[in-house]
Amino acid sequence: MQLEFLGHAGFIITQGNTRVACDPWLSSRGAFHASWFQFPCNHHLWQRDYCDLTAVVLTHEHPDHLDADFLTHKLPPGIPVVIPLHSSRNLRQAIRNACANPIVEVKPGTDHSVGEGVRVLFTPGDTPDSHGSAATFRTREAVVINMSTALLTLKKQQALKDRVGGVGGRIDAVLVRCAGVNWHPLCYRYSDERIAALATGKRVAHLEEAYKTLDRLAPRIGLPCIGPPAFLEDSLFRHNDDLGGKSLVPDQKRSQDWLRQRGYGRRLEIPLPGDRLNLINGEFIPDQRIRQEFSFDRTDMYLKAYAERTRPAITAYLAGLPQPTGDLFESFRAHVQRLGESHESVRNQIEMEFRFVVEGRHAGDFLVRCHAGELTVESTEGQSAPFTVRMDAVWLNQIMNHNLPWRDFFLSLRFSVEHNPEVKDDHMSSWLKLADVQGSAEPASAIPTENPAHA
Repeated sequence: MQLEFLGHAGFIITQGNTRVACDPWLSSRGAFHASWFQFPCNHHLWQRDYCDLTAVVLTHEHPDHLDADFLTHKLPPGIPVVIPLHSSRNLRQAIRNACANPIVEVKPGTDHSVGEGVRVLFTPGDTPDSHGSAATFRTREAVVINMSTALLTLKKQQALKDRVGGVGGRIDAVLVRCAGVNWHPLCYRYSDERIAALATGKRVAHLEEAYKTLDRLAPRIGLPCIGPPAFLEDSLFRHNDDLGGKSLVPDQKRSQDWLRQRGYGRRLEIPLPGDRLNLINGEFIPDQRIRQEFSFDRTDMYLKAYAERTRPAITAYLAGLPQPTGDLFESFRAHVQRLGESHESVRNQIEMEFRFVVEGRHAGDFLVRCHAGELTVESTEGQSAPFTVRMDAVWLNQIMNHNLPWRDFFLSLRFSVEHNPEVKDDHMSSWLKLADVQGSAEPASAIPTENPAHA
């Protein structure tokens, strides 16, 4: 059993004639509307032929894991896309929008064959901030766990370890995320000191979670990966700065160094695009091509050159986005009312006063109130609110008319937030509880599926 790393969270498992790709993200257009890019760059892997794949496994719908360009242009017809069964239809719909390939939905906790001798097991995350599922791949000889973005409780991690431990109870490799991008505090108009303090706290929390996961699962080889992304657009480039160890998103080398300082003593490898790992004998084969271009000792120069050659494509992409053709207030109000009507129980649980300042062509100033189960929207001019989001009208138009999910927009970091520090900061989570209703459907047991794999 061999892993070939594709960059970010992506890899290909090879066992005999079976080749299964997991979360391949190769598109040169990046993700989250050209705000995230692969780090280091893996665009040369796009040129390869992927006709020999047996299946593609996707852990969740975020576009740095579900590459619509890859599904549309590189995945041959007939190759199944295997996903965890979930009550939300977002993942399934994103795949169907990209390709007509068979979709196989696997019930969490169920072993499913993805090719001769290779099985996958999905374990969903346990927290509201965990949107993916861990994917465990097993053969008779080896076990590899891709934690993806899933956050599993100690009890669930122990149960997974007890269930999948291979030869002699051994787990061969665990891919773990050490850096998580979040709009808080990156998009907040706080002082530099407060942003650094908040970012450092979240940075350490992510790294501590990675350490505990590796310590509990005790794999032969730990693989810090799954980010961070590179921010190449001019207005976002500052987020690449590590800020002397106080940034939210440390790179893989800094994450590895932190794990060592924390006391992790087992084997660690940092996989780059094209690297290979033999899970039977543990041999790690670095790809020499990428190491001629990239080094963690020279990331500043690398990122500047990366941004320079990507700038024309980013500029063209942003210029090509559909522009609003008229005032957005009525469509925004109808959108919010639909969200409120779609799930009364959620609306009754939240209390918020949320102001949206829309800038650029067809600007506006909209105030959303939710109190005692009543949801109202009004157009205002300069009325203050405890929580204000500033965004360009082009993005609100994308959300209203072109199916951009609110969570994906927030992860693009293309907005700013003003927050009254005297008011509890739960507005964003409240808004997402309301907005995420649009992606849910009937309970999982009632959802029909193509090629079901529930047993």
